[in-house]
Amino acid sequence: MTLHMKDAVAQHIHYLRMTGKSDNTVSQATYKFARFEAIMGEGRTLDELKTRQDVMPYIDTLRSKGCQPVTINNYLSALRGLYDWAIAEHLVTHNPFHQLRVKVTERHSAEIPSPKQLSAVIDAIDVPLYRTFLTVQLHTGMRINEVRLLKLDAIDLQERLLYVRESKTGKPRRIPLNDKIHSVLSTYLDEERRPVDSPYVFPSARGALICKTTINRHLTTAATEVLGYPVTSHTLRHAFTTHLYDKGVMETTLSELLGHSEPKTTRRYIRVRENHLRDAVERLTLD
Repeated sequence: MTLHMKDAVAQHIHYLRMTGKSDNTVSQATYKFARFEAIMGEGRTLDELKTRQDVMPYIDTLRSKGCQPVTINNYLSALRGLYDWAIAEHLVTHNPFHQLRVKVTERHSAEIPSPKQLSAVIDAIDVPLYRTFLTVQLHTGMRINEVRLLKLDAIDLQERLLYVRESKTGKPRRIPLNDKIHSVLSTYLDEERRPVDSPYVFPSARGALICKTTINRHLTTAATEVLGYPVTSHTLRHAFTTHLYDKGVMETTLSELLGHSEPKTTRRYIRVRENHLRDAVERLTLD
């Protein structure tokens, strides 16, 4: 059966909705497919693309428009999903996007992904519970167990505050909610949270604590798909700290946000980027 790309995309989007994919996932997929069609031209049939060579013009165009490898891999992931679905529906027999990824430049061991890169990773996670959980981590710097233990009465959306009552140090703290996390949490609590009787913000299917291993598995899988290498939830805490430090937030303030009893502990979370080191030495004048 020969199916036009536009019709296949419409059916696939319907499939995503019917299988419970979030509005965010559906919206992003729709945008990526529309961009593919804009670049490759309308009127194509699904089985026109047979080999990787057939999709190279698409990748070359994205590169020429300044898209980073991480972004390109994100687009390729959506198209790979489209063709995997089409194969399952017996519409095609091949997936030209199978294992197709643009190489991401290897990081230096001391570097961590930027918040923008990590946001792209988290957005690639379909399950609202895990996507929201990790978004909270990235925007608050909380430890994974602190988010797991977070209870409904610890979130005050009106005052835009989150209360960490059970921490590693035993010291409770308050974390202000920025616009992004306030919006994400509001949507999650109103529309996406599991309908179970549980005090936890992120409950398991039975209302208990969710599994730490499962959280990291979702993140690692998405990171490998988008970035080309795995990251763990603890990376989000490092990214939170480093990004705020880059923005000029004092170590004492960071210690308070992270729940550290000693500033020296906070320093271990900070990764000073090479450009900051270069800026520092450029300031040296001996005249």
